[in-house]
Amino acid sequence: MKVKWFLSVFVALVITIVPVASAITPFKVFVNGQPVFGTPSIVQFIGGLPFVSIESISSELKLDVEYDMKNKTLHISNIAEPQSEVVATLKKAKATLYATKREGDLEKFRLEMDGGIRWFPYWRSTAAPAFGPRLFFEDINEDGKEELVIVLTTDHGTGIMITEAHVLQKTMTNIGEIFEEKLIDNPVAIINKNVKTKKVSNDQVEITIGKKKTNDTTHDYLKHEQIDFSVYKNELVVFISGHISPPTEGGILITYQFKDNMYQTKNIEYLKKRPDFFNSAE
Repeated sequence: MKVKWFLSVFVALVITIVPVASAITPFKVFVNGQPVFGTPSIVQFIGGLPFVSIESISSELKLDVEYDMKNKTLHISNIAEPQSEVVATLKKAKATLYATKREGDLEKFRLEMDGGIRWFPYWRSTAAPAFGPRLFFEDINEDGKEELVIVLTTDHGTGIMITEAHVLQKTMTNIGEIFEEKLIDNPVAIINKNVKTKKVSNDQVEITIGKKKTNDTTHDYLKHEQIDFSVYKNELVVFISGHISPPTEGGILITYQFKDNMYQTKNIEYLKKRPDFFNSAE
């Protein structure tokens, strides 16, 4: 009986002493190899897993942490990294486009639209103000709802401007109606498939699209050094031509239509002059 009584008291003491000892010695935390201590310990175990507050290690991680109790939001930003800023807005769509500037480019795009947020980490665009993002909000697929079209300039220079378009349209999903990005057929691939050219003289080129033939004094317009997307009369369009110097006025205008869940060719035509409706975002 004495032995059983002694073992019971010993086990009880061990159970009592161990938590006390753990409370006295703070759990060590290392961030990037540097120790971080707190009193009491900044570590809490929840469900058997260790947790630390962001604020307790924010200085070591170079994070700026702000609480907004009124709007019930927590803002965390890396003060060592470039911060996102507004790069385009469109009141008509209640849309604001954010991006981070890095080495002359825009990256890490974020779209806040009509109360929702979408992230586009793989989009890229130049940060040059003259070639900033352009936004359009029109019903380009004839479904009775406006689509958001975002045109980004991916390359520019002497006689060169290359843009790409992103179309976001309302789509019903299992989580409700969201703005989903739809595929756009590559305009260069469309030209390679549907347009034929033949040099007929030193300064004359014959352009054949289907059964229609056009002669013009173009200069290497099929180098595709000008690829410019836009929206005109509720349609997604792109104009492809050559470089500015020597001047290239003529080019291919492609009009898109929404078919088979993507934007495909509706019409292709050769124009002897660049349309004047380009570069006019709403």
